Amino acid sequence: MSKLIVMVFLISILLVQSSAENIPPNIWTYTDDYFTAYGSPEMVVSIAGSPEYDRDETSNLLVQVMNQGKITGFKSEDKPVGSNEIALSKIEQQLEYGITTSVGVVASISAKDAPVDIKTPPQSAGTLVSGQVSQPLPFEIKIWDSAPAGKYTLEVNLTYQFQKDVQVDGNASNNQIDYNMLYQHVNETHEIFIIVKEQADFEATEITSDLLPGKPGILSITFHNTGEETASMATARLRLSNPLSSTDYTAFLGDMEPGDESRARFNIDVDPEAIPKAYSVKTEIEYEDAEGQMRISDIIYVPAQVRDQEEGKGIFGNPLLLGAGLIVIAALIFLYLKRREGGGGSEH
Repeated sequence: MSKLIVMVFLISILLVQSSAENIPPNIWTYTDDYFTAYGSPEMVVSIAGSPEYDRDETSNLLVQVMNQGKITGFKSEDKPVGSNEIALSKIEQQLEYGITTSVGVVASISAKDAPVDIKTPPQSAGTLVSGQVSQPLPFEIKIWDSAPAGKYTLEVNLTYQFQKDVQVDGNASNNQIDYNMLYQHVNETHEIFIIVKEQADFEATEITSDLLPGKPGILSITFHNTGEETASMATARLRLSNPLSSTDYTAFLGDMEPGDESRARFNIDVDPEAIPKAYSVKTEIEYEDAEGQMRISDIIYVPAQVRDQEEGKGIFGNPLLLGAGLIVIAALIFLYLKRREGGGGSEH
């Protein structure tokens, strides 16, 4: 019985030793670390192309990311012993240069306090070795139509990883080498700047209309330059649709400096079947900007009120009102004459 127990114990030891030989020693934790490299990626973010945009413009903002990472030094840690360790140490030294490579770069943009809407989600710039520049990353942006001219800051957030440390182990002679790499996660913010250009901008501040079905009338509009730039040789233009029409679609406003107002009058024809109500009329301003380029403003919608025919006639167009008015006038005249007659009799 005791011999059987001893045999089982010896077999168990052999099985354990056999199993242990199949596991490479120190596969996750290496005892040798021959070098420590000092450095990291250094990311630079810039705009490709012009940073200038118009108010109310939708466009692609092109962002480029450049890695200017540098190695600032090497430190020798464990001295290699024997030909195998010397070979492993040389391999590790080469791998340590990877400390300046940024892996899995992802960029996103925040408008911060800028009058801008960012419409594109985060974009991948991939892996960038030191000295490499990414392809331009397009981010669709929309400048607010109320954005004042000026310089604005956008924040670009970058996330990536880089190799913080590396260790090697194994047999260099037959190329059976294991690597242990430690990566560090980075989340950093960069600033870029865009410019909303000065430009003329317009709004309609006063609208009056004298329009009746089947008759020509006048639509009068006061335009106000609310922008930062002078609009030279400005001309207002109408876009009409049924039941309104005109042979007089334009009105010259002249040069309008910031803050100036100019009034335009348009002759409007109204269809006889037009329903009395307010009709939306499209207007726009064509002008020359400070650089001598012809520009057209955004569409400005104004109401053109078509009144009822009876409204247009007033008291003289309404038989009932006219009759009542005549009766009142006749009564007043009668009372006036009676008083005069009464006054004359008392003198005699």
